[in-house]
Amino acid sequence: MLYYIILQVLLVLVLSLVLGELFSQFKLPPVAGELAAGLILGPTILNLVRATQETQALSSIALFFIIFFIGFQMKTETLRRHISESVLVTLTSFIIPLITVTLVIFFLFPFSAIEKFIVSLAIAVPSISIVSVMVLQYDLLQEKTGQLILSSVIITDIIAFVVLATFSEAFLETLRLLMFLALFLAVFALVDRFLNNRVIAFRNFLAKASGALKREYVSFTSLVIFGLFISYIFQAIGLSFIVGSFFAGLILHEELIGKETYQNFASVLSIMNNGFFIPLFFGFAGVEAELIKSDYTFVGYLILAIIISLVVSITLTYLFVKSVIKEPEEADPRSVAVILGGRGAVGIVIVNVALSSGLIGITAYSLVVFGTAITSIIIPLLLKR
Repeated sequence: MLYYIILQVLLVLVLSLVLGELFSQFKLPPVAGELAAGLILGPTILNLVRATQETQALSSIALFFIIFFIGFQMKTETLRRHISESVLVTLTSFIIPLITVTLVIFFLFPFSAIEKFIVSLAIAVPSISIVSVMVLQYDLLQEKTGQLILSSVIITDIIAFVVLATFSEAFLETLRLLMFLALFLAVFALVDRFLNNRVIAFRNFLAKASGALKREYVSFTSLVIFGLFISYIFQAIGLSFIVGSFFAGLILHEELIGKETYQNFASVLSIMNNGFFIPLFFGFAGVEAELIKSDYTFVGYLILAIIISLVVSITLTYLFVKSVIKEPEEADPRSVAVILGGRGAVGIVIVNVALSSGLIGITAYSLVVFGTAITSIIIPLLLKR
């Protein structure tokens, strides 16, 4: 059994890295190549690799580090500064497109009502993983354009996970979840303010801990433990651990932990993410997809739904940002609109959770994986234009 798991990881990792790099050479997101690798190796084409509980556990660990690193590169100050604009952008980039594409899918697909809505949710939600990569690639992180985009996608993804939880839990459980979420956000804000007022003390604590134990990796391990702890809290209250890992990373900014610790941590996580965690997660996400020939008609329907979702999202977001931001140098409406069309890990995580909970079937899951791969190619091409 152990031999088989190692072989699966080896096959997925090698082909994901090769196709990811190939896509990068054509200025396309490696994510699309990594999903393609999983589709090729999985039941859809070659049937050499099958998803198991062990590989799903590995994928979850990989996803924790991916999202933790994304939050790690942002600041809570950025989110607070653009909160009002971000909420409005969320309406144009997610809420209205979700309503539109849900109506389309309800007419086109013979799934149950819950399956139809979850598929709509998964293909309409902008993904922080894809969006943040494009923000970094185009050097927008320090500009208002990038900050507005990331602030909006944070709000969007939290809403998406809360909506998913309402379908997988009973009414009273949903109320409990919302109560815990509100409590966590209040505590998070207080802790963030407390730590920011004691930056020097916290930084000295990390330095003393590493020095006392004479181990440089103590600071690194402490930050990972903190991230896992916050992720566990979110999973325990009924939200995905992914949201928790993002918030954990968000609170640990450079000024708090020190420049040297920040750079060392960021360097190690970046290498591990790009070289292992990202290709592993998206590769196995592709493996889990399984479409038979009779399902291929639905792929055409799904592409139509994706196009409608993107047209509504990009058009409305562009018009809104253009009307709100009067100075072109403050934020580029075109970049904001197109980048927020990026779909990826969050949509796949949503259908992963829904599939494991029995809310959707393998066909609905597979369609979303195909749709994510298609969107990952379309958006960068639009952004170049």
